[in-house]
Amino acid sequence: MSLATIKKEVLVSASQETAFIVFTERMDAWWPKTHHVGKCPMVESVLEPKQGGRWFSRHEDKSEQEVGHILCWDPYAKLVLAWQIDGNFKYDPELISEVEVSFIAEGPKQTRVILEQRDLDKLRGGAKVIDSMDEGWGMIINLYKMVTDEA
Repeated sequence: MSLATIKKEVLVSASQETAFIVFTERMDAWWPKTHHVGKCPMVESVLEPKQGGRWFSRHEDKSEQEVGHILCWDPYAKLVLAWQIDGNFKYDPELISEVEVSFIAEGPKQTRVILEQRDLDKLRGGAKVIDSMDEGWGMIINLYKMVTDEA
């Protein structure tokens, strides 16, 4: 693994269309409530399913916290998200680290999902932060797989 990239891959038991929909429209079903940058507990993770859509979380105090936005919306093949969270896990509107998610059909009910976060050197957090994010994405992609396999 390069310090500039994190890559995770899972094979889900769902069609390419279902895999894409679960990732984009049902993010709240699999994104862990513990993984957020808001000031109080998270109640919902939201990805607005469209080109230019927002990626944000809602919190118990009714606040919303930006995470990023959608750079590329290509149903049901690819999604590219702008990750705008820095190495101190704070939102930075000037920062963009891309999270690309590819959905590759391997059969009518099987899809390979490849998640790659690039440009991690922009986060200014060093290897320890990247190691933590690598572990976090591993856990998150497996939670996504569990929900998708049940869809």
